[in-house]
Order: sequence, then structure tokens, then C-alpha cells
Amino acid sequence: MKCNELEIASGNIYKTFFKFTLPNMVGLIAMSSVALVDGYFVGNYVNSVALAAVNIIIPLITVVFGISIMLTIGAAVLIGTYLGEGKVNKASAVFTKVMITITVISLFFTVLSFIFSEEVSRLLGANDEIMVYAVPYLKMVSIFFLFQALEYSLSVIIRTDGNPYLASTAVLFGAVLNFILDYIFIVKMNMGISGAALGTGISFMTSTFLMLFHFILKKGRVYLTKQIGKWKEIIYASYNGSSELLSEASVAVVAYLFNNIMVQNLGTYGVEAFAVINYALWATNMLCYAVGDSLVPLISINYGAMQYKRIQKILSLSRISVIFIGASVFALFTFIPEKIIATLLNPVTDKDAFDIALVFADYMKYAFLILGLNMVYSSSFTAFQKPLHSVVVALSRGLILPVIFIFTMPLFFADKGIYSAVPLAEALTF
Repeated sequence: MKCNELEIASGNIYKTFFKFTLPNMVGLIAMSSVALVDGYFVGNYVNSVALAAVNIIIPLITVVFGISIMLTIGAAVLIGTYLGEGKVNKASAVFTKVMITITVISLFFTVLSFIFSEEVSRLLGANDEIMVYAVPYLKMVSIFFLFQALEYSLSVIIRTDGNPYLASTAVLFGAVLNFILDYIFIVKMNMGISGAALGTGISFMTSTFLMLFHFILKKGRVYLTKQIGKWKEIIYASYNGSSELLSEASVAVVAYLFNNIMVQNLGTYGVEAFAVINYALWATNMLCYAVGDSLVPLISINYGAMQYKRIQKILSLSRISVIFIGASVFALFTFIPEKIIATLLNPVTDKDAFDIALVFADYMKYAFLILGLNMVYSSSFTAFQKPLHSVVVALSRGLILPVIFIFTMPLFFADKGIYSAVPLAEALTF
């Protein structure tokens, strides 16, 4: 198939942008909703300490997910460029190598987390009260690390291969299944926090198997091949996608620091409050990331086809989209923060955590106005194969500045300094 026949490189720019962005947004909303649904059922049908335990384990899950993102986004840029150039065999070789690499790394983390679940939970900041819930949750969720990684990776590759609707449908089906399974396992069968992890794992596994039909039925051009060529492309893909890993790893580091500081300063109530804010931050990041993530196939294929004016329009549409998302979330936390927080914390029985979360939200809401733009710039640099530029943005907003502010701002503004760390980091990065 010639590059000028590809819809991405020659179709209506608005139709093409939304064809890839909206399904991707639906897919990533569905993917992130798995964590939100777990939080809802755990917070309302187990207890708030169990909710804190889930939040304690999230940094590790984020790192595993981040490695998958790094490999996948870096590989997708190569795959998209090869497809734009009409080199299907090379695109398929990259796809095969990235699948092998993700499988090996995910299984390594599964074995490590399952065997040393107590040590890992303690290392992540769990105190004695939280450990009771963190250990069984980590044991169960680690069994499904491979399917979590593959669900995301396959969805990106399938979109790059021109089938965004299948990817989003499979992920959406998994999200609906997770809601049903959480209700059955937690509410009906009283399996507690282990039920939440089991429901999540089965949903990831189901979505993965559904997406494999794209390759089994040969619906696209990319395929698994024995002719994988040299592995240096995976090294380059890792380098080019390193900013995506840094973004995810930075989220994990910042969450880890917040969890520990909140435990030290405010006890378990502080972790419970941060869990609610972290879910909101995670969901908004996923929405904006969906826009940025869509730039990978859109820019890389147009870049390979030398359609530079189309790229400029795509970038303009992406900036408008994330500004709208950020402003919408800001409005929600400005006008109805109590209702949002009440979905995870009971304002009566969890009053202390609820009140902390309200104050936290009043500061955090300003980050939502800016973070989407920073994510779009980072993703576009990756798509242009400028990993160093992307790394600078990712490290600034996700690690260096938040860590600096987390440790310095409380010296001048006490607890309020902790709450303002992320908004300040996003503003200075921008």
C-alpha cells in the first residue's frame, strides 16, 4: 500500500484526527477506569485503609506499565514510519521484537512481586495497618502484569496499523467486565481487596485476547514474523520512548513520596486523602495522554510521507483538545469537589480524610489547566524522534520539579506546600 493511499497521510485532517483521538480517548478512559472502579468498590465496600493500600501499590504498577509504554511508543514510531514508507516487513519485525521484550520483562516483575510481596509493600511505604491489605492485593495483581502490559501495547500497535475502533472496543469491553467482576467478587462474594485485583486482572486478560484477533484474522498489515532482524531497533525504540517511561516512573516516584510524606505528617488519613486526588490526577492524565498518544501514528506516518502541513494542523487540534479537557476538570473541582471526593470517601465515617482531600483538591485543580499541554509537547517530540527534548519535558514536570517542591515548599507553607508541589511543577515546566 503506497503512503499516499493511507488515510492518515491523505484523508480529511479533522476526520482523521478525531478518528484516532476519540477511540484512543475512549480506550484510555476505559483503561484508567479500571483503577477508578477498583477504588470505588474498595473504598465503599471494603474500607478506606484498603483504598490506601491500593494507592501504596500503584507506584509499582505504574513502573511496569511505564516500561510497556516506553517500548510500545518507541516501537510504534518506528512502525508508523516504516508503514508510511511502505516497508511492512520491517514494521512487522519491530512489532515482533517489542512483544517478546514486553513479555520477558513483565514476567520478571510478576515473579519478583509475588515472591517478595511483603518486602515490596513495606518498601513502597505501607505501615502495619496498610500492610494487611497491601500484601494480598500485590500478590493477586502481579499475576496479571503481563496482560496489563500487552493490553496497552497491542492497542497502540493496532491503532498504528489502522484499526483504532477494535483497540478501543476491546479495552472498553474489559472495563465493563471489570465493573461487573468487581461487583461480583467484592460485593456478592465478599472477597475484599483480592477480589478487586482478580477482577482487574481478568479484564486485562480478556481485552488482550480480543485484540489478538486483529493479528490472527490478519485485519492489518503488521504481523508476527520469524525474520526479526537486529535487536538494535528495540534499543533505539527504548531510547526514543524513554520520555514516556520517565513520565510514568516519575508519577510512581512522586506518588511514592506523597504516600510517605502523608503517612509521616498526617497518618493513614493523609494516604487515604491522597488516594482520591491521585485517582483524579491519573484519570486526567490518561485523558490528555490519549490525545498525546494519538500523535504517535498521526505524526510518524505523516512524517514518513513528508506531509508537514498536516502535522501542523494535527498539533493545533491536539492543543485545543487538552485545553478543553483541563478546563473541564478544573471546573468540576471548583464547583463540585465534595461530590467528586464523596465517590471514594464517606464524608461522615471518613471525615478526617475527606477534609484533607478537599483542601488538597483546592490546590491540585490548577495543575489540570496546564498538564495536558506539557504532555502534548512531550509526545510530539517523541513522534518527531527527538527523545532528548521529550525527556527534558517529562523529567521537569514529572520528577525533578515535583521532588524539589515536595521537599522545599513545606518548609515555608507547611502542609499547603505539599499540596501545591504538582501545580507549581506543571506551571514552571510550561
